[in-house]
Amino acid sequence: MIFYFILSLFLIAVLVVIALQHLNTNRIVDIQLEQHKMMFPSQVRGARIVYVRGIYRSHPSKRNWRLVAIVLDVLAATGLVTAIVMHYQDVFSADLMTSPFGLRLAEMLAASNNEIQNIFLFGGMALALISRMIWFYLTQWLFQLLEKADQDHDSDATDLYWTPKHLLKRQYQLRISLQGILMVGAIFLALTGAFNWLPVASEMASQTRLPRTVSRSSSSEVTNESATSSSWTQNTDTTYPIDAMKTAPLAPASELASLTDADRAALFFTAYWTLNGLQQSEVADYANSTSETYSYHLVPGSSSKLIVFSEFIPSVNQTDYMFYALIDGEQVAFYNMYQSKTPITSLASQCSLTVSGTNLRPTMPEIRDSDMNMRQLIGAFKSDKSFDQTKKGLHQGADIPL
Repeated sequence: MIFYFILSLFLIAVLVVIALQHLNTNRIVDIQLEQHKMMFPSQVRGARIVYVRGIYRSHPSKRNWRLVAIVLDVLAATGLVTAIVMHYQDVFSADLMTSPFGLRLAEMLAASNNEIQNIFLFGGMALALISRMIWFYLTQWLFQLLEKADQDHDSDATDLYWTPKHLLKRQYQLRISLQGILMVGAIFLALTGAFNWLPVASEMASQTRLPRTVSRSSSSEVTNESATSSSWTQNTDTTYPIDAMKTAPLAPASELASLTDADRAALFFTAYWTLNGLQQSEVADYANSTSETYSYHLVPGSSSKLIVFSEFIPSVNQTDYMFYALIDGEQVAFYNMYQSKTPITSLASQCSLTVSGTNLRPTMPEIRDSDMNMRQLIGAFKSDKSFDQTKKGLHQGADIPL
C-alpha cells in the first residue's frame, strides 16, 4: 500500500509539472500572437520547435548527447514495462488465454521469475538515471544559449523565436523540476528492484478459485457453469466456517507427530477451501469429484516442509497448480500458484522461494488468513467424518523438484 501511495505521489507531481509547462508555453505563444496576428497558435509552436531542433543540428556534440538520452529513455521504458508485465503475468495470462496467441505468450511469461523481473526494473531505472543527468546538462545548456540569443531582442516579440525573460526562466525551472522528479522516481524504482520491494498484486494475493464443476450446497447456489468461469474472493465474515476453525482447541502434540503425508494433505486441502467459506462436507465432495482429480505432491529436499496441490481436468487434459503449503514447526501457511499451467521443473525458481540450507522463504505474501497452527487444524477437522472422505479423494501425485 505504501509503495503505491509513493508511486502515486510521483505520478501526480509529474502531471502537475507537465500541466504548468503547457500553461507557460501557451503564455509565450499568446505574446507572439499579439505581434504575428496572421499566424495560428499551432504555427507559432511548430516554428519554435523547429528553431530548437536547428540549434541542436548546429551543435553536433549536443545533438549526439540528446540522441543518447532518447535511446536510454526508450531502453529504460522497455525495462520498466517488461518488469510490470512479468510482475502481473498471472493477471495478464488469465485474459490472454482467450486470444489465439494467448497460450504461448502466457507460457513464456510464466517461465519468468521474480529475480529476472527485478533485474529488468533495476537495469531500466539505472539507464533512466544516466539519461536524467544528460537531460539536466542539455537543459541548462539550452537555457543559457536561448538567454544569450534573446539579449538583442529584449521586450521585442517581432522575432518569432524570442521569449520573455521571466517566461524563459520559468520554462527552464519547470524542465529542471521535471527531470528532478523523474530522477527521484527512478532512484525509488531502482531501489525497489534492488531490494525486492515490489508488492504482489492485491487481487492476485487475495483470491483463490473454486472448482469448475461442483456446485456449492449453500443458500445461494452456484451452478456448474458459473463455477467454471468465476473466481471467489476469500471471506472471513462470521457466518463462514473459518471462524469456527480459528476457535478450535489445539490437539495434543502427539497427534501432530503421528500425522502421515496423506493426513497433512487432507488437512491443508480442507483448510484451503474453508478459507473460501466451504463446509467440510462440501470440501469432501470436491475432493471426490468425478470431473476433476485433486492431487498433492511432495517436494524432496524440502525436509517435508512443502506440499503442492494440483487440479487435473480430464476433459481438456490439463493440470492446474493451485497452491502450496509451507510447514514451519507447528505452523503452516499457504501460497497461491494462481492455477498455473506450466510444468514445474523447480518450485523455488518458478514460485520465488529463497532456499538457504534448510530454510525456505517465499518472497510473496501468504494467502490471506492462511497462517495457521497445525494442531488447531487437527482439532477443527480430523475428528469430522468428512475428513476420511477428503483424504480418500485426494491422490498423491508425482514428486516436484525443489
